Amino acid sequence: MGANKVCFNCGSSSFVSDRSLGGKIVCSKCGSSSFKNKSSSFFKSKKLVILAIAIVIFIIII
Repeated sequence: MGANKVCFNCGSSSFVSDRSLGGKIVCSKCGSSSFKNKSSSFFKSKKLVILAIAIVIFIIII
């Protein structure tokens, strides 16, 4: 798997090939086989939402 994938359950980016499942790629921490693309964009992250809420609260207070 590429470095741009993360585990859907625990968020880890460490994967192994499980021989008992016929070489299927699984997460090495939780054993899940469901993955998602890592969001590298600042606008898609939760930090933007928190920042926007903080700015709105700051404007309301002033």
